[in-house]
Amino acid sequence: MVTTIQRKATDIFGWPIISLLFKNPIALFVVRTVTMLLFVSALYFGFSHPLSSENPYTTAIFWSLFWPFFMIVSLILMGPAFCGICPHGVLGRWLTPKGANKTMPDWLKNRNIGLAILLIAYWVPLYLFPGLLKTPWVASLLFLLLTIFAAFIFLRYKEMSYCTYLCPIGAVTKAYGKVGMTKLETYQSACSECKTFECATTCQSGLQPYLFEKKNSMRDCTLCMDCAVACEAVSFSITKPGSALSGEIKDRHTSHTWVYILLFAVITITMRLHHGLGHSPMKESLPWYQAGNWIETLLPIGIDWVGFVALLTALALTFALVFGGFNIASKVVNIPFKEFLHRNSYALAPVMIIGSLSHIGTFFFVHYASNLGNAWFWIIGSAETMSPLATMRDGWVHIFSLFGFVGGIWSLGLLYHRIADYQVSLSQKLRAWLAGSLVIWGYIFLLILQMTARG
Repeated sequence: MVTTIQRKATDIFGWPIISLLFKNPIALFVVRTVTMLLFVSALYFGFSHPLSSENPYTTAIFWSLFWPFFMIVSLILMGPAFCGICPHGVLGRWLTPKGANKTMPDWLKNRNIGLAILLIAYWVPLYLFPGLLKTPWVASLLFLLLTIFAAFIFLRYKEMSYCTYLCPIGAVTKAYGKVGMTKLETYQSACSECKTFECATTCQSGLQPYLFEKKNSMRDCTLCMDCAVACEAVSFSITKPGSALSGEIKDRHTSHTWVYILLFAVITITMRLHHGLGHSPMKESLPWYQAGNWIETLLPIGIDWVGFVALLTALALTFALVFGGFNIASKVVNIPFKEFLHRNSYALAPVMIIGSLSHIGTFFFVHYASNLGNAWFWIIGSAETMSPLATMRDGWVHIFSLFGFVGGIWSLGLLYHRIADYQVSLSQKLRAWLAGSLVIWGYIFLLILQMTARG
């Protein structure tokens, strides 16, 4: 174990305030306790005050705080930092040592399970039944069921297996955490002389932080910081945004490919089709709008058929452009399709996660700020209310749409950077890049179409 280290200027563990927040067990306990209290109180009030008209608190905590800021914004700034204070992770740190500590069977070690739960339990219902998850008791029921499931897995299996393989949020943080501007590694000069490796032995997920730099990946690290508390040779450094996406990733997971493709379709493209173009003057001419309304006349059963058809359209469009374009590109550079797909799908990360900032930035002023303000007034028993800071009619809120173009341009550059590593001619690289980037250009086209339609 190393007790002193000369830290680099980019190592934020060398900054007193950051070190206090991330390396001090008491400070970590306080932050986790606050997060847990927010989570538990949202659950409690969701069941005790189940209607939206009487409870603005529950949905504000889950959908206006946890999801946009604790998840998306923190991912971009600090990678999977939310996992380190996640209520389920805190629960696992307490339950796992008391459990059976069995090895999880191979059939459960499927990282796509968490992604499937996220899609089935959240994104699909969001489009089919738009107001359902905004109902306090429904939101609380969803998170309660996930909590019971997580507790069962923590008590049965060792090494925080729920977080590693089954967590719906974990599926997102591990893939998109690579876009972040920080990385956890170790000082190799100290590690080369180490005999005890406390950074690994203290890790409840069974990871080896001293190998993170070599593999250009933090693997399934949740940034719980146990390793940093145990050994001074652990560093938490500011790095070039998305640097982990540029180099060769030696422990790639095929689940990351599915996260990038499916969430790009389900979130980014569907929102452009359904909420972006679907609320523009041209909505009546949109084929998914027309088809959805036609189905509604045949099956008026309470489903948002327009949203459902928009979702199917986005999936079909994304799959056609990704698999078609990548298949052509793999043939151009003479690389097996699956290898090309799983290696270069990482280039799709910025277009979704950075593009999400356009939605979050706009909705902060239109919804999130007032939702959180009203939740605060409600919890303290005040009759005051907070109005939205802006409306969609305010032109200036649409400035956040620029984040979509930033994400698209970043992904285009990243894809070319990854393709440029192949030992082929410049002409082949350009043709492969043009084919592989079809889905990104399609996204940029939708951005321009949405801006044009909005006028």
